[in-house]
Amino acid sequence: MNNRFYFWSGIRARLTFIILMISLVPLALMGYQAYYNQKKIISEEVTVSHLELSNTLAHGIYENLEFTRRLLAAIGELNAIKQLNQTITEDFFDALMRHFSFFKLMYLVDSQRRIIATTDASTVLPADWLYSKAIKRSYQGSLSEVTASPDGVPYMTLEAVIKSPERLGITGVLISEVNLSSIRDLLRNALKNSKSQGLVLDEAGEVIAQSSPSTRALNIPIAETVENDLTRLRDIDGEPYLITAVSLKKFDFYQAPNWTIVLQIPERIAFDAVYKFRARIIRILSITAIISIMLAILLARGFTAPLANLIDGAKHISSGNFEHRIIPMSGDEIGSLTATFDEMRVNLRTTKADLDYRILQLSTLYEVGKAISSELDFRKLQNMILEIVVKVIKAEKGSLMMLDDAEKTLTIGVAVGLSEDITRDTRLEVGESVAGWVVKNNKPLFVNNVETDPTFQNIKKKNVRTGTLMSVPLTAKDKILGTINVSKSTPESFSEKDFELFVNLANQAAIAIDNARLYRYAVTDEMTRLYNHRYFQQRLDEEIQRADRYENHVSLIILDVDHFKNFNDTYGHPEGDRVLKAVARLIEKNVREIDIPARYGGEEFVIICPEKNGEGSLTPAERIRTAIESFDFRISGEHVPIKVSLGVCCYPDSASSKADLIQKADAALYYSKQNGRNRASLYNPIMNRKES
Repeated sequence: MNNRFYFWSGIRARLTFIILMISLVPLALMGYQAYYNQKKIISEEVTVSHLELSNTLAHGIYENLEFTRRLLAAIGELNAIKQLNQTITEDFFDALMRHFSFFKLMYLVDSQRRIIATTDASTVLPADWLYSKAIKRSYQGSLSEVTASPDGVPYMTLEAVIKSPERLGITGVLISEVNLSSIRDLLRNALKNSKSQGLVLDEAGEVIAQSSPSTRALNIPIAETVENDLTRLRDIDGEPYLITAVSLKKFDFYQAPNWTIVLQIPERIAFDAVYKFRARIIRILSITAIISIMLAILLARGFTAPLANLIDGAKHISSGNFEHRIIPMSGDEIGSLTATFDEMRVNLRTTKADLDYRILQLSTLYEVGKAISSELDFRKLQNMILEIVVKVIKAEKGSLMMLDDAEKTLTIGVAVGLSEDITRDTRLEVGESVAGWVVKNNKPLFVNNVETDPTFQNIKKKNVRTGTLMSVPLTAKDKILGTINVSKSTPESFSEKDFELFVNLANQAAIAIDNARLYRYAVTDEMTRLYNHRYFQQRLDEEIQRADRYENHVSLIILDVDHFKNFNDTYGHPEGDRVLKAVARLIEKNVREIDIPARYGGEEFVIICPEKNGEGSLTPAERIRTAIESFDFRISGEHVPIKVSLGVCCYPDSASSKADLIQKADAALYYSKQNGRNRASLYNPIMNRKES
C-alpha cells in the first residue's frame, strides 16, 4: 500500500517538476538577464547624468566665487577706499550691501589693526587675527573655512589688500563675509527637475549647501575624490544610494576651494522602473507556475486518478475514518478493487459503531454506577440520577417519579424541563397516563412518535403533543419503586440504542434508589418520610462542629401545627396523620437541598439550616408558613385551613451549645404561639422571660 502511494506521489511530483522546469526555467533566465541589463544601463545613465550635472555645478560655483573675489579686488581700487575715508567708505558699503545680497558683512582695517569703516558697528577683529597673514591670504586668494551663522546660513571670509598710490605701499585690508546661499540656490535650480539629491561639502566634510532640508549626507573623505570621481553604491542610514562625488580641484580652476559636489539618488527611486519590471516578471512566473501545476494535475489525474482515489480511500480507512465513501472512477480492475474496498469500509463502519457504542455504554454505566452508588441521601440521589440520565440521553425533559405503596400513587420527586406547578401538583394513580401504565404493566415504554404510536394513543388520549418519549419502571428485588421518564419535542429523536442505554441506566438507578430507600427507612419517620428524631440529633451535632471549624453559622427552625389536638378531636387521627404528611411534603418542597428537615415529635418538626444566620433563616421559615397556610387541604370536599407557628434561633450568634440552640428555638416557637400563632419569630433574649 505504502509503496504504491509513494509511486503515485512520485509520478505526480515528477510530472509537476518537469513541466515547471520546462516552462519556468527559460522564462526565469530571460527575465533575470533583462532585469540585470536594465539595472546596469540605468546605473550607467545615472552616473553620466550626475557627472554632467557636477561639471555644470562646478563651473557655476567657481564663477560665483571668482566674481565675488574680483568684485572685492575692484572695490579695493576705489580712491575713497585707498584713502581710508570712513564716511565715504561706509556710505559706499551700505550701497554695495543693498545691490549685492551675497555680502553679509564688510569692513576696512588699517595697518594699525583699526577698523576704519564697517557695515556693522559691533564688528571686532578676531583675537588671533594677524595683519600680515591677512595680506598673505589676499595675495594667495585663500578662502576661509565655511562657517554657519546663527540662522544656519553658511558664509566665508574674503580679503583684499589696499594700496596707497602716494606711499607706494599697503595701507590696509578690505574684509568681507560672503553669504554662500547663492550656491544653495544654484544647486536647487540645477536639480529642480531631477529626482536626484545634491550636496556641496567643504574640505572638512561639512555641508555648505543641500538641494533640500531632507537630503542626507554621506561621510566622504576629500582625498577619495581629488584624484578620481567617486561613483558607486553606498548605504546612507541603512538605505542604498547611487553616489557621484566630484572635487572642484579636478577642474584646475585658479585658486579653487577644496570643495566636493555630491549627487545622490536612492536606489529605490533610481531603479523604480527596474523593480516594476521585476514585479511583472514575478507575476508572469507565478501565473506560469499556476498554469503548469494545473496542467500537471490534469495529466497526473488522467494517469493516476483511479489509483489515487483508491489509495486515498485506503488512507481514510487506515486512520479510522469510515465515513469517507470510495467511489470507483473506472470500470477496470482498479475500479472493481475500489468497489470491494468501499464494501469493506461499510462493514468496518458498522462494526466500529457498534463497538464504540458498547464501549460508551459500559463506560457510562460504570461512571454512573460509581457516582450514584456512594450517595445515600435520598433527595440528592434523585437529583443526581436524573441530571446524569438527561445529560447522557440528551433529553429535553425528564422526571423521576416515586411510588407510594400505601396510596398506590405516583408523585414527581425531581424533574428537569417541567414547570414547578406540574412538578408539585402531579399525582397519578397506578395505570393512569404513561408512568402509571409502565408501573401497572412493569415494562418499559419507548414511543418514537407520540402522534402515530398506537400504544401511546391508547394510554393517553388527551393533551398529546409532538415528540418522542421513553419511560422505564424502577425495579429492585422485584419491587417497583417508581419510574424514570425522558422526552424530546422532535419525533424519532431517540434511537433503539438510546433506549437500551436508558433501560440499563434505569436498572442501575433502581438499585441505588433502593439502597438509599432502605437507608432512609432507618433514619426517617415512617409516616412523614422526614428524618427521624435520632438522625436530627446526630446531624445537628455534626453541623455545630462544622460551624465551629469554619467559623460559620447554623440555624434551627422549630415548627408546630397550630391547634392540632383540637383538629384530631374534631376530624379524627387518620385525618390528623394526613395533615402531618401534607405538612412534611410542604416543608421538603420549600427548603434548600442542603437543609435537613426532620420530625421532632408529635406535630412538631425541625429544619437544620447550615451556613445560614438567624435573619437568613427567617426567609425559609416564612416561606414554609405561607405554603402551609395557602395549602388547599380538604376533608369530605370542604377546605380545612392548616396553620403553623415557627421559632428560629442561630448558633453561635444566640446559642452556645446544641441544647441551648434547641431550647432557644423552642422559646421563639412559644413566643409565636403566645403572640397570635401562624407566625415565625427569631429568638430574642426577652423571650426567655415568658418561660421563666
